[in-house]
Formats: sequence, C-alpha cells, structure tokens
Amino acid sequence: MADIPKVSKTNTNHKILNEEAGPAASQRTKVTVYVIAFLVALSLLLASAYVVHKQKMTLSEVKVFRHINNMPDSLKILGKATSIAKNSTWIAVAAVVLAFAWRKWRLAWQLACSILAGYILTFGLKHFIHRPRPAELITGVHLRWSDTGAGFPSGHVMVVTVILLTLVPYLPKMWRWIVPVAGIGAAAWSRMYLGLHAPLDIVGGFAIGMGVVAFIRILPSKVSHFLRLNDVV
Repeated sequence: MADIPKVSKTNTNHKILNEEAGPAASQRTKVTVYVIAFLVALSLLLASAYVVHKQKMTLSEVKVFRHINNMPDSLKILGKATSIAKNSTWIAVAAVVLAFAWRKWRLAWQLACSILAGYILTFGLKHFIHRPRPAELITGVHLRWSDTGAGFPSGHVMVVTVILLTLVPYLPKMWRWIVPVAGIGAAAWSRMYLGLHAPLDIVGGFAIGMGVVAFIRILPSKVSHFLRLNDVV
C-alpha cells in the first residue's frame, strides 16, 4: 500500500496566511492609490484656484482654449451632444435615477452623496473666486451655447468626473480606464469648444470630482459602513 504523503501543519498554516494576506494587500494597494489620487486632486485644485483668482486667463490657457474653440462649426451638434445637457443638474439626476432603475441602491446613494459634496465645493469656489467665463476675459470667443454664472470650476466636468469614477468598480476591468478617460475628456473638450469654460475651469472641476470620489474611498471602514458608502457590486 502506497504511503499517503503527510501535509505539514506548518505548510498548511503558511498557505492559510498567504490566502488571507492576498485580499488585505490588495485593499492596502487600493487605499494607497486613492490617497495619492486625493492628494493629486487637492494639489490641482489649490494650484488652479491660485492662478484663476487673478481674474484672467494665462497665455497657456488662451492657446489651449483657442485651439479647441476655433474648431469648425460643423462640430457644434457633436459638442452639444457631448456636453449632454445645458444644466449639469440634469446629468446628476439622470445618473442617480438610472442607478435606482438598475437596482444598484448603494451606487445610487454613493452618486447622490458624491455629487452633492461636489456641488457644495463647486458652488463655494464659484462664489468665492468668481472668475468670469472666457467670453468676458478674452475677445474672439466662439460662443456656441449660453450659460450663466462664474466659470471656475466647471460644474459639468465635476459631475461627469464623479459619475464615471464612482462607476469604475462596477465596470469590466478592460473598461476601467477607457470609460473615465474618454468620458471626462469628451466633457472637457465640449465645454471649451462651446466657449463656456477655460482650461483651468476644467482642471478645477476635474480636481473636485476626483478628490470627492477618492476621499469617500479612503474613509475609515466603520464610517463608510455607517454612511452606507462602501461598495456593493
């Protein structure tokens, strides 16, 4: 009768420890990524706010803005379609309603809380800094849509950033970079093409959106669980 190989108790314990360490290490990596994202977002927001408080567009901004804003009028329909709606509130409401219709209750709650936080920060900065929109800062702007209020930061870009970054854990792995980059990039392009925002307005909106999402991801687990903000995919 063949001898049955004995499994070392030590080896078994090592295997169990390795299996437990895998998810823990993965979670630590995610937290590190979100902490870095939050710090980058905060740096971008502070830097852009410092520049725009002077109430004028920098030469670099003007060059980037004119390059996009001077694109042919034949792209107007695409620009408006990419911008989705004149008022970003409609985008926010639609995202939350669709999440409810999809029966993703936690996602809908995350979106509602994140967008509300983003709007509070955006509203505060718009009224505190109150930098005008491009048409009031430089001449020769192709204004293809109308909007009111201060330009910095972009509420549209903030909302799109919050929605797409919040959706990342719910997307197939191969789409987790493609969808946010394409969606946020399209929103940024459309707002400048339509003549409604300067480049740093876009940076400010993106920074708020990314910062809010990252902040929620790095909340202590007890706080996140209490507020029902932890992911359930």
